[in-house]
Amino acid sequence: MGLTLAVAGKGGVGKTSLTALIMRVLIEAGKKPLLAIDADSNSNLHEVLGIHEPRSVGCVREETRKLGDDIPGGMSKDRFMEYQIQASLEETKNFDFLSMGRPEGSGCYCMANNILREIISRLTSNYTFVIVDNEAGMEHLSRRTEEEVDHLFVVSDAAPRSLRTIGRIAELIDELGGRIHHKHFVLSRVHGDLDDLPATTKKELEQLPYRPEGAIPYDQALVDLDLSGEPLIKISTDTPSYKAVEALLKSAGILS
Repeated sequence: MGLTLAVAGKGGVGKTSLTALIMRVLIEAGKKPLLAIDADSNSNLHEVLGIHEPRSVGCVREETRKLGDDIPGGMSKDRFMEYQIQASLEETKNFDFLSMGRPEGSGCYCMANNILREIISRLTSNYTFVIVDNEAGMEHLSRRTEEEVDHLFVVSDAAPRSLRTIGRIAELIDELGGRIHHKHFVLSRVHGDLDDLPATTKKELEQLPYRPEGAIPYDQALVDLDLSGEPLIKISTDTPSYKAVEALLKSAGILS
């Protein structure tokens, strides 16, 4: 049975970058096969992983809705959608990828979420790791898209406004109960050591229910890849951000 790793946090704090770094570290460690899931409706994980415009669960949902009862092949809607979601899996040399995408028009992801959850449950046994990049509001966690999460990485930058959202995410985590087995609070884009953080940041950190388990340093190599339009998963193993994430996964007991 594989492990499910999820990344959550306020938008713009480096969730997707951390997801890409986790993927890179796991690939380098030979932890394959891997499944990456973009559960953020503002999808861009595929870009940092070097995948071109994947077909999403949201697209499948809308196509199924438009078909109505005219499902081809005599299949039920559930079976047809499940087949289409399976067909939407992008396969690469090092990992597979699935995108939730953005819903079109009115409606919700309820049916797609239910089917996706069942698919993930079955797929997990086929993958060493399933890595999920969540929405800023952890919507898919609260909707039970992922039935169980072995390790949840809650990421924030050092800005006080970003840190205040961690408390709200912590409340949701408590509501989800035993579905999340291990929680890890990670600071991103840190300049210098944690001891060098501004007094306002330290004050906010003292009020949080979690202490940072890791700090991802500001890394010009990530910025340069982003500016050049290159996938972040190409980051060198010699860079500070890669080494920090590798150390984080080791301290979490995910890597030996």
